[in-house]
Amino acid sequence: MAKAAKKKGKSSKKSAKIVAKSRVAKKSAKPAKKKAAKPARSAAQKTSSKVDPLNRKQYTSVTPLLTVRDIRKSVDFYVDALGFTVRGIMDGPQGPMHAELRLRDTTLMLSPESREQKSFSANTIGNTPVTLYLLVEDVDDVFNKAVAAGAKVGMPVMDMFWGDRTGQIADPDGNKWMIATHKADPTEAEMAEAMQKMSAQTGGGETAAKAAGSENEF
Repeated sequence: MAKAAKKKGKSSKKSAKIVAKSRVAKKSAKPAKKKAAKPARSAAQKTSSKVDPLNRKQYTSVTPLLTVRDIRKSVDFYVDALGFTVRGIMDGPQGPMHAELRLRDTTLMLSPESREQKSFSANTIGNTPVTLYLLVEDVDDVFNKAVAAGAKVGMPVMDMFWGDRTGQIADPDGNKWMIATHKADPTEAEMAEAMQKMSAQTGGGETAAKAAGSENEF
């Protein structure tokens, strides 16, 4: 009986120590830090995160902007002769100040001449270093429409050595356009052979060289 009482005493002491240690451990344990709540995003932030910085819905990588003397007359030419559609015309106090046209996946911007801003049309300058290469379904039809609408012929329509049937014009503002329809996919060897033939037919290849380099003078 005495031994049993001693054992009970020892076990009760052990359990008391365990309880005491667990209480001390609970007191010494630091409470877990609560994560700081993220600040609510404003409506402006939510909107800006959805805006495409490249604006791919409206524009491709490069968008030409042409300076013209009369925006509305130029719009009529590009629509009637070259097949563009009007996206919009922005009017200002002095008349149209900006226009945007579309042809398939390409946007064309127009801006009026301004001597104050030193922004001049090709005709005012007397020439342009830029030629716009326009691919269409029927080059002969578009070329003839452009000429009938007031464009000047720089090079008549012909089959070129790189596989396109191409003609060159200057629009009423003096901007150069090469209008083309893709006809074939020649190899490098075939292109070289075709260029030699064109050279022989044109007496030294001046026409072929000018067409390839867009160097015609208007």
